[in-house]
Amino acid sequence: MHVALVLPRFFPYRGGYENSLLALAKYLVAHGHRVTVFTTVADDLESFWLPGFKTFPEEQISVDGVVVRRFPIDYNALRRRATRLLGLAPYWRWKAQYWRPSFPVPGLAEALQASDADLFHIGPLPYNGVMYAGLHAGEVRAVPVVATPCSHLGEPGSNAVVQHYLQPHQIALLQHCAKVFCMTRTERDRLQPLGLPPEKLAITPFGIDWQSTVGGNPEFLRQQYNVDGPVVLHLGMKAFEKGSETLVEAMKLLWARGSNAWLVMAGPSLSTFDNYIATAGKDCPRLRNLPPFADEEKRDFLASATVVAQPSRVESLGLVLIEAWASCKPVIAADIAVSRELIASSGGGVVVPFGNAEQLAAAIDKMLSDPGLQHSMGAGGYNKAMEFQGDTPWQRTAEEFELVVETGQK
Repeated sequence: MHVALVLPRFFPYRGGYENSLLALAKYLVAHGHRVTVFTTVADDLESFWLPGFKTFPEEQISVDGVVVRRFPIDYNALRRRATRLLGLAPYWRWKAQYWRPSFPVPGLAEALQASDADLFHIGPLPYNGVMYAGLHAGEVRAVPVVATPCSHLGEPGSNAVVQHYLQPHQIALLQHCAKVFCMTRTERDRLQPLGLPPEKLAITPFGIDWQSTVGGNPEFLRQQYNVDGPVVLHLGMKAFEKGSETLVEAMKLLWARGSNAWLVMAGPSLSTFDNYIATAGKDCPRLRNLPPFADEEKRDFLASATVVAQPSRVESLGLVLIEAWASCKPVIAADIAVSRELIASSGGGVVVPFGNAEQLAAAIDKMLSDPGLQHSMGAGGYNKAMEFQGDTPWQRTAEEFELVVETGQK
């Protein structure tokens, strides 16, 4: 079976979706399948829309037997405005291709249609322009297309996030796929009433790489960064929607009250967060704002942490929560449906309203002051993390791929 994975960014960019697709691709190759990744040159998130941010070379490479093809992004303002006009039309195919946040990727559609893939896998939302290129290639070549949309449903009572993920043209795109893979029951239950039949929806959550998660050095932060007290850890993308700014404000409240805890934030960041922290971080001597990290460092960060705080409202699963639990660390998450589902079934942490620094500070303070609570939550989370280890998630997904190809589902 030759599987084409179509996604906006890929390794060596290290996001949760990208890491998971790399693990899936390696699993498929190790079990005798061919995998070709079709992606763009983007590295920074902003590079989808603006020139001058970090990109990778336009090239074809091999990563552990996985073929990776990168295509350029067209930044021509006139062409972008023209396609936006097409996206205004009340026709789902045009909206899927051209409406925000789509961006032109010259050569991608032609390369996909020339591929000899037996199956196209597309995702994630809201990058429906790239997804549509994969869907259309499958339709042209009469081969099945499956999707992992990673729908972000946001916090209760707010449309700020979900409006970008469950628009009618995005639902129509998913309806034309043979199978849609959901990260959680919450995502499945949200998609089904919108017109996706239950037989088309499968729950196949991503797994974690246990080797790159557990067994780190608990003295790492003290040795490398002179961090000498309790540690609140924030891993991954630093951005407003990820709760990063609220977390800094919460820690400032605790520091003003005499807390000796450290805040360690490690990972890439949006320019908006960089601008924020340039001012907000000046009076934060117990803050370490660190760049992206290698896998072996992730183990050390997690081993050194006391609490892991990921108060994000843009998650479809929340792999960092699961990675924290694999290291027996308690977590604090934003009160969004997918985080509630994970935490309610594990007892591995607490949720707080997104954007509320005072309540976030109270949750951090309670957890830091109660070692027994840390232990019990870490133990509950560890039991939950065991469900996501090993090859089982990738095996389930590969079996779904094979079934779709064998039955010729469209």
